[in-house]
Amino acid sequence: MLSQVWEQCHASVCSLHFINERGMVIDSLSGFKVNSSLITSEYAFYINNAQKVEISFVEGDANTPTATMRIGYNEFINDLRIGYTNNQSDYAVFNINFSEFEKIPGLTLCECRNFQIGKQVATLGFNFGENNLSIKSAVISSAFSSKNGIRCLELDGLTCFGNSGSPVIDPDSMQVIAIISRRNTPAFKSYMELNRCIVSNIEELRKLEGKLKIDTIDPVQVLIANQNQIRLLASNLYKYTATGSSKAIMLDRILSYFNEQAITEQAQISSLEQKVGYGLID
Repeated sequence: MLSQVWEQCHASVCSLHFINERGMVIDSLSGFKVNSSLITSEYAFYINNAQKVEISFVEGDANTPTATMRIGYNEFINDLRIGYTNNQSDYAVFNINFSEFEKIPGLTLCECRNFQIGKQVATLGFNFGENNLSIKSAVISSAFSSKNGIRCLELDGLTCFGNSGSPVIDPDSMQVIAIISRRNTPAFKSYMELNRCIVSNIEELRKLEGKLKIDTIDPVQVLIANQNQIRLLASNLYKYTATGSSKAIMLDRILSYFNEQAITEQAQISSLEQKVGYGLID
C-alpha cells in the first residue's frame, strides 16, 4: 500500500523552510500542490522574523530536489496568498503558478465527506524540518468537530515537527482526505503559553539588570540565562518529540473554496466564448 502511495503522490509534496535575516531556518512546514496552488497549514501566515520561504519538491529517492524556489516572506503571504487569513480552518492556499513548478504534478482533493473509523491511510511530510520526505501509515481512530465547527479526523499514527500541512492520502483513491494539523493541538498551545511566560519573565528581569551584584556576579543575568535555557529546552522538546495521536483537518471548507473558484473560472470562460460567438472579440 505505502509503496503505491509513494510512487503516485511523493512528487506533489513539498517542504517549506522559513528563513530569517541571518539565513537560518527558524520554522518548517509541509505542503502539497493542487492544480497551480500550494496548500499548507494556516500557520504559514504567522512565522515571526521570517524573511524568506524556500519551497522544495523532491524526487523518488526522497532527497534530490526536483524544483526549488526562494521567495520573500512578505511577497509569499501577501502577493501569493489566495483566500483569507484567520479562516479558522487551519489551512492556507498560495498561488505557485511559476515555471519552476510547472512540471510538478498536483494531488486531487477527495469530495467524500465521511470516512470509516479504522480505515488505514498514509501521510507524506518532512519530519523535524529536514530535507528528506517521509511516508507513514496511520489509522483513522476517531472523528470530531472543533469548537469552531471544523470537522477533524483523529489519526493513530506518528507525526512530528515539520509535518503540519502534510496531506493525508486515501490509498484506495490516491486522493487527499485531510491535512495534518500539529499547530492546533493542546501540546502546541501549552508550548506557546510557556514561551510567552518565559518572554515576560525575561522582560521583567531585564528591568532589574545591573541593579544588584554579588561580588562581580549579577544574579539577574544568571536568572535571565536560566530562563533562556528553559526556553531552549521547551523548544527542543516540542520540536523533537513525535506524537502518536494526531489531528487532521477535513477538507469541507477548502473544497468549498476550490469549487467556488472552479465555478468562477468556468463562468469567465463561458462569458469569453459568448463574446467570441457574438463577434464582440476576435
